[in-house]
Amino acid sequence: MRITLVLLSLVLLGGCAERRVSECTKLAGPGWTALGQPPEAKELLGLENLPADSELVWLSKGADQRLVCSYARGMTSPGCGGSVAYSFVRKNGQWASRGQLFDVCETGPD
Repeated sequence: MRITLVLLSLVLLGGCAERRVSECTKLAGPGWTALGQPPEAKELLGLENLPADSELVWLSKGADQRLVCSYARGMTSPGCGGSVAYSFVRKNGQWASRGQLFDVCETGPD
C-alpha cells in the first residue's frame, strides 16, 4: 500500500513538473527552450531579489536571453498553480532584468 502511494505521488509530481515547463514555454512564446538551470541562475535571481528554488522553470532564447517562471505553492495555489515570470537580457557582457512579465494564477483544477 505504501509503495503504491509513493509511486502515485511520484507520477503526480512528475506531471506537475512537465505542466509547469509547458505552461511557461507557452507563455514565453515562440523560440524559447527549457533549461535545467542556467549557469547564471544565482546572478539573475539576485537582480530581482528572488530566492533559489528547485521548482523554478528556466527558459532560454539564444545565449543572451533568459526567462524564469516561479510557481506558487500552498493552500491557496497548490501544486501546478502559476505565479510570476521574469525576463533577463545580456548586453555587453552584463545581465539586466526586464522585470516581471506576467502573473498567471490558476483558480482551480482543469
